[in-house]
Amino acid sequence: MDQEQTSAASEKGLLGVESVKHEGLALSGRLRWFRDIVTEFVRGGVYLIAGEPGIGKSTLALQIALDLGSQGKKSVYLLTEQSAAELKNRAMLLLSEADLKTRERAMRNVEPEEWRYETSQLPAFLTHNVISSTGKYKGASLIVLDSIQGQGMPSAATKQYNHIYEFCRSAKAEGITTLLVGHVTKRGGIAGPKTLEHNVDCILYMRRALTYRPLFVPKNRFGPARFKPIPLEMDSSTTELKLSPHSETVSSVARSFLGKNYPNVETQAAVSLPRYGERGQITAPGLPKKEIEQLLSCISQLEDIDIEDLSFTIQCRLPGELTFRRILGLPLAMALLSSYLQKEIPPHHIYIGELDLQRRVRDVPDALVEELQEAIEAGLLQPPLRIFCPEMNAWIFREGLDAVTVVGCDRLEDAVYNTWPELKKR
Repeated sequence: MDQEQTSAASEKGLLGVESVKHEGLALSGRLRWFRDIVTEFVRGGVYLIAGEPGIGKSTLALQIALDLGSQGKKSVYLLTEQSAAELKNRAMLLLSEADLKTRERAMRNVEPEEWRYETSQLPAFLTHNVISSTGKYKGASLIVLDSIQGQGMPSAATKQYNHIYEFCRSAKAEGITTLLVGHVTKRGGIAGPKTLEHNVDCILYMRRALTYRPLFVPKNRFGPARFKPIPLEMDSSTTELKLSPHSETVSSVARSFLGKNYPNVETQAAVSLPRYGERGQITAPGLPKKEIEQLLSCISQLEDIDIEDLSFTIQCRLPGELTFRRILGLPLAMALLSSYLQKEIPPHHIYIGELDLQRRVRDVPDALVEELQEAIEAGLLQPPLRIFCPEMNAWIFREGLDAVTVVGCDRLEDAVYNTWPELKKR
């Protein structure tokens, strides 16, 4: 017994309890952001990654396994929803920019196992195949179970979940880190009984925002919980998840035109992710709540947009007016998306048009478009300008307006992808 242990043994109360130091499982610099988020990726820790289908849970789990593999550490990847061939294809994509030696070493150290058995066999699998001196996966540092509910296990299946907890406890006792991939319910809660959350050390909860994946850490026995969203980006080429530089709420502005009396109208919006467990709210002084909700419903129809339970702050009322002009629907939607995506709208862009519930950009009066041309010719609006208007009104613009580009928009996504073409999927 060393001096520290002897001293602790002679003390009373908590002073007599020996401290436990968690040993970290080293990750490379490419995953430093992940290590910083969880404080320490602990050897023997039990981690749960939860989120909706296709959000990047398996990608993150495989990234971690491949990172360890590139350092010569073995992982066992138990597959309940996909095949080993599909996992290999995903791994090759993630490693597509790595050199050949790193790629081969990383993939060689990730052992896939297509799990087609009952959860009751998980503890025995661990004992015979990983812990045993003759096991084919002996020496593994990490085990990934992807996913817990892969075989359609209901939340009330207490016995089946108990087998998973036993499996995790046995892995912890051997210093093997366990990474569980789990689903979420339609309401966004973590699928499974509440005991699931109690039996893991760290919960990583992912949401979706186009190429962004906001990450929360609502539980962490090895460091502080993080209830504020940590934005991740998914690389469009490799699908690799990385920390996004966009971490704070950004207020955005989209310009519009409502006639010569209002040549420089601005719609302002800020979208923020509420803290984990809190509900989002709409702050729009003087604006009709139902119309704003309809506009948000329209935006939510865009592919990969998840705006449920977000918080919105909106200002687009004209000076001296108490009503909301529906023709501001398109610019307001763009301001909201700009804040949500944290992508700036160029100040020379002007948006005019009303949105219907199917995201169509409705026609505006021809007279308004003619007034806009006159305002440009009179110098009330200074070129260069890029004008986004309904497709049916675009023809009215006469040729010869220097440094003025007109983009006809049939639907909201026409404005989105012409403003930020990098968002359009290839």
